Amino acid sequence: MTGYQVLDTLQHEDLNTFVIVVSADEQPMAQELCALGAIAFLAKPVTPEALRPVLKEYGLHG
Repeated sequence: MTGYQVLDTLQHEDLNTFVIVVSADEQPMAQELCALGAIAFLAKPVTPEALRPVLKEYGLHG
């Protein structure tokens, strides 16, 4: 599945999830994926410094 397909399936199944998209492709898809329900888009390689604020914003990191 593509990231788009995963987000579409999650929405149609009404699953309560937090999706962080990680990709080496920094095309404008980041905005589209977040509009489809992803909470964030992070470019590869992901560092702890990039991931930590996203997790903290959603109460997923202590």
